[in-house]
Amino acid sequence: MPTVSVLIPAYKPEHLQLAIASAREQTYQDIEILVGDDTADAKLRPIVEAQAKEDARVKYFHHGFGNGQHNSKALWNLAQGKYVKWLFDDDVLMPGSVESLLLALQSHPGTVMAFHERVYIDTNNNVINTPPALIGAGECALLDRRFLASNMVARRDNFIGEPSNIMIDRTSFDDLDDVYDYQKRRLIYLTDVAMYLNCAEHAPLVLVGGYLSGFRRHPGQASNADSPIVSAGHFEWELLLRGEVSLGNLDKSVLPAAADAFRSIYARFVLRFPELAPLMAGLDELDAMPDDPFGSPDYQKNLAIACAMVWERFHATRKAREADNYCAVCEQSVGAWLPHPELEAAKGLDFLREVQGVGSTLEMHHCPRCQCNDRDRHLWLYMSRTGLLDAIPGKRILHIAPEARLEPRIAALKPAEYIRGDLFPKVPEHQKINVEALDFPDGCFDLIICNHVLEHVDHPETALAEFSRCLSPQGRLIAQTPYSPIMKNTLEMTAPVSTNFKVRYYGQDDHVRLFGADIVDYFKAAGLHGELYPHEVLLGDIDPDRYGVNGKEPFFLFAKGGAPLTQI
Repeated sequence: MPTVSVLIPAYKPEHLQLAIASAREQTYQDIEILVGDDTADAKLRPIVEAQAKEDARVKYFHHGFGNGQHNSKALWNLAQGKYVKWLFDDDVLMPGSVESLLLALQSHPGTVMAFHERVYIDTNNNVINTPPALIGAGECALLDRRFLASNMVARRDNFIGEPSNIMIDRTSFDDLDDVYDYQKRRLIYLTDVAMYLNCAEHAPLVLVGGYLSGFRRHPGQASNADSPIVSAGHFEWELLLRGEVSLGNLDKSVLPAAADAFRSIYARFVLRFPELAPLMAGLDELDAMPDDPFGSPDYQKNLAIACAMVWERFHATRKAREADNYCAVCEQSVGAWLPHPELEAAKGLDFLREVQGVGSTLEMHHCPRCQCNDRDRHLWLYMSRTGLLDAIPGKRILHIAPEARLEPRIAALKPAEYIRGDLFPKVPEHQKINVEALDFPDGCFDLIICNHVLEHVDHPETALAEFSRCLSPQGRLIAQTPYSPIMKNTLEMTAPVSTNFKVRYYGQDDHVRLFGADIVDYFKAAGLHGELYPHEVLLGDIDPDRYGVNGKEPFFLFAKGGAPLTQI
């Protein structure tokens, strides 16, 4: 295992080659360099793979989230090193960056984060600004959370700078959410400041003197003045200030002066960003120096309104920029999705509409390029977002009724074993498999994929018990199936029914039931842990229409031991 994982969440190609090169040229060599390509069409692949041919420490991963936080989290989960060194795709590291930060952490046992200073560079790599030095080059200083609250939050001054300046002991955190979230709230803009505060809660941060990275200024950054989220860069400072007062890291006597400062800031920008208006009106309560300004119901309501307006503007901007639909399976822009051939007939299924049945989206069924369907695309997006795809190499997989467009892509990820089958196999590579009587030993699979099969099985409880038996202790089960979220119990007959009945009440003539809201009970009864994870929770930034999926279809993810989204 490498000691340090250099993580490069990448989206822009212009300076990526130089960023990777600066990581490769570190004086400390026991590193891995993981690059997460967040573009929809994997356009960064040639840049990264050219570097990987020269240096085996460079590894490429296509994520395609279009979301920097999700990209960073996926890389965090892939990291093998005890320490994580961030590097953004347009920044550069000086050769001694990793070595100096690692030495600082190892020289101060118990600390979890170290940072050095940086200069500002332009698109031509010229230094355009050198901030005043915090301490002398080669010196170290320890900064606790109260210091950060007083000198960073109260002054609205991120003197630490960007994540390209820091290194974190990854073993101190169970999940990247523990690093990014502020009081269990995901920030929009100041996630780096939240990260520094959270790390300082564990132990003082180690400041290393010296300018050992370059932060690039250019118009394409999310922090530029034209960004649709830039207003959060103003109001999240208020959020952090209120939070640090409520936590006792700042004295509440700072509140009146802070209120005056925020009034001035909000007044400058409120015409451009109307979400600031209710927050500005709510500043009056800070003059009274309340004990818990963060928990104020009025403030939380105004904050929720502001965040919703920022995200609405963000998605509107993205939608205008990305007019074409996009297929996550063939990774190509497409025109209109092709409807299911039986779309018109399905419009007469009044019962399924009344019970809000969740299954395929027949209006956006097939991709005109690769012919995958909406369920294929949704499954691929879910597996990518949760890190399951990145975890496939070296794993043992059982795939029931494998999707024709997904099967070769999964095989290309080099699982240790990939068994595919069906009750009535149609291709030689597939085994005959009865899910109610699996002919495999206990604990032999790390992942079982059984997508839209349980609605065909006579005894789903038996099949789920078999899946549970064959899963390894940390194994995962994906088992998408149609269901009704408002129907209390599963609809199933004890005697054979007509084809018309099946179509009307189950949705297809080969379905034998329609699961209800009790569906999770079937999995729990088989000893599995998990739930139905909604699209908006896992893929909230993915427009269902553009990606051709049913936004009401959750991810059916379950695990043999513990929560299924941990330790992937």
